[in-house]
Amino acid sequence: MPILRPFPGSDKAPRRTLRARRSWLAGSRYPSQVPSTTPLPLASRAWRLLAVLGCVGVLLVGGLTRSNDLFPFGVLDQFSTGTDPNGEVVNTCLQGVREGEEPFDIPFGQRTVGIERADVENNLRSIEADPQLLAPLAAEHDRRHPEQPPLDALMLCQRITTLKDGTAHGEDEFVEVVRWEAP
Repeated sequence: MPILRPFPGSDKAPRRTLRARRSWLAGSRYPSQVPSTTPLPLASRAWRLLAVLGCVGVLLVGGLTRSNDLFPFGVLDQFSTGTDPNGEVVNTCLQGVREGEEPFDIPFGQRTVGIERADVENNLRSIEADPQLLAPLAAEHDRRHPEQPPLDALMLCQRITTLKDGTAHGEDEFVEVVRWEAP
């Protein structure tokens, strides 16, 4: 314990309070803070409760609708399972077709078709049932590339890579999932 000396100009020795002694024993040179016993105002409690309920609500909506529209409060399926080292990796892709040309790859994204691959994969069953759901993607591609002729068809496809010991083995298998034809 340090030696206590009187303050300059004072003939009394300094008194250490219980709080100061506890903070000194704990290794802090600052006195410890005593928590406030005053309750929070009603408005403060209300906005905190609303913020928590809002976050929980967005999480529930994202999970129940299986949508990534409210990212990062969506489902995040891509992180829930691993890949079998001797299994297959399925990569969803888009291919455009113009008259007299070979099919060409169209990358997913905001700059090309206005939608990300995960959003298309989450709605794959609906798109297979109704290929017209690809029409807005073709229209968006044409709008973003006015210097090119419009698409005659848009194919939703999958490239399936077979894995052996965790690495690609053999040629990729190309599967056309669904095709949209321009009217």
